[in-house]
Amino acid sequence: MTDTGPGFVRSNRFLLAALALPVVVVVFFLLASAVPRWLVAPPAYDLVLRVGRPYTQPAPRTAVEFDVRDGRLEATVRSVPRDRYEQPWSLILFEHETMNVREIRLDLPEVREGGSPQTIAIDPFGGRRILPQAKAPDGYELKTGRTSGPGLVGDLFGMGRYDATAALVNKGRVVTIPLPQGYQYLSPVHAVGWLADAGAGAR
Repeated sequence: MTDTGPGFVRSNRFLLAALALPVVVVVFFLLASAVPRWLVAPPAYDLVLRVGRPYTQPAPRTAVEFDVRDGRLEATVRSVPRDRYEQPWSLILFEHETMNVREIRLDLPEVREGGSPQTIAIDPFGGRRILPQAKAPDGYELKTGRTSGPGLVGDLFGMGRYDATAALVNKGRVVTIPLPQGYQYLSPVHAVGWLADAGAGAR
């Protein structure tokens, strides 16, 4: 009969410890990864994003740049020489209440080749101000990339979880931003600013 009593445990304690250690480590990492989801509140602010559109042919003859001035969004449209191809951009709004995104339709002016750039105001946000800062007042920050993560440990800690192009990160909590169809692959993503009430300022 096999001895499974205290004597067996004493004589094989190093073997049992070696077998139990990986399980303990995995459980620890799983808890370390899950705790931020329980303790960190979800995002409380909408985020305006500038996302690269897929390249098309023929190449667009205008380019647009976005700037935030005094809490308001402006778009500057300029002509592009025929021998140049610039990255086309779209505005995407991440809505924190639904955890989803929608594209902001823009009515941009036509600029003829060689014509002067035109700057227009853009305000589809109901008068809310844009805070052009890296972190939202609640601590969330946009992270982008296409990393595969440094193995199991990195995956357990959330490293590499935002390799689907973009995510909001705050104290270990990772909220993936689901980009619209056609934007998921290799699209550059940049934060324009966080939407806040009209009287709010940067922090």
